[in-house]
Amino acid sequence: MPNQSCVLAGPCPSHAWVNATCVCIMLWMSHARRLRLFMSRTALCGAVLATAAMSACAPALNWREVQPDQAEGLRAMFPCKPDAHERQVPWPGLPQGITMRVLSCQTDDSTWALSYLTLPDVALVGPSLQEMTVLMQRNLAAASQMASGPAVSTEDLGPVNVPRMTPSNQAHAWRFGAQRPDGWGRPMSLDIRTWHFSHGMTVFQGSVWRPVDAVKGQSSEDVADTFFRGFHFPG
Repeated sequence: MPNQSCVLAGPCPSHAWVNATCVCIMLWMSHARRLRLFMSRTALCGAVLATAAMSACAPALNWREVQPDQAEGLRAMFPCKPDAHERQVPWPGLPQGITMRVLSCQTDDSTWALSYLTLPDVALVGPSLQEMTVLMQRNLAAASQMASGPAVSTEDLGPVNVPRMTPSNQAHAWRFGAQRPDGWGRPMSLDIRTWHFSHGMTVFQGSVWRPVDAVKGQSSEDVADTFFRGFHFPG
């Protein structure tokens, strides 16, 4: 797969990973270095900068409402101030590609992201929601193989209900389990949860990336649920 189009099937370029919204992410590297790589390397193919190791002085959750640009009016709740990026990416059924927009931020050992794109044809909405899941599975499998880890686990958590979203049989929540190399090349287990939904001709993926140990250590309500339940379209 060519470096400039790491959104389709196959492993990512060296040192980069791909999430289901077709944006490459760099894992467990310093935030500043990831930003430099985003600006200077086409292999990144996007702006979701994920991490599984942050310093002990990372800030606590600080929830705020965010209204992403050109997102059908979607409101989202983020526990940190997200950075916004966009770039042109290849997409099935669109030879000229499409603009992918991404908001992402990090707290402690978690990464929170919202990715979305607006399609030119309503007939592409359902297949694009399905494609997000397929791409997540493919690229996590490639990353897990690099870490000599087990096969990726995939769990369909059932339909999602974002207030005033466009109803779709493909709007589902998913949980993925995989391994990836950490900053020292050692395998680390990840828990990834996603919501896939649409409004009009815009398809969305919300995602939370966390080390498995962090998820197991939670003793209160899963904060990922707070993130996902914060999505809504105004009446």
